[in-house]
Amino acid sequence: MVKEFLREEGQCFHFIYLPPYSPQLNPIERLWKWLKDTVIANVFHKDRNDIIQAITRFVNYIHERPEEVLQHLGCAG
Repeated sequence: MVKEFLREEGQCFHFIYLPPYSPQLNPIERLWKWLKDTVIANVFHKDRNDIIQAITRFVNYIHERPEEVLQHLGCAG
């Protein structure tokens, strides 16, 4: 099925080799780091609910500012 698809649509794809472990090439890794630096690092949370609220605020923040998020992650100019 894949071979048939590539025969028909293959010219639209460019395959790029990535090393087996390359977090620097994966934008989600930069998002996790941003979340940890903002929500977890050097912050005392009194309980689990406090951590959940802090993560929720972070998620709401990034949802409201998609262009800023792309720039922060190095995915936009």
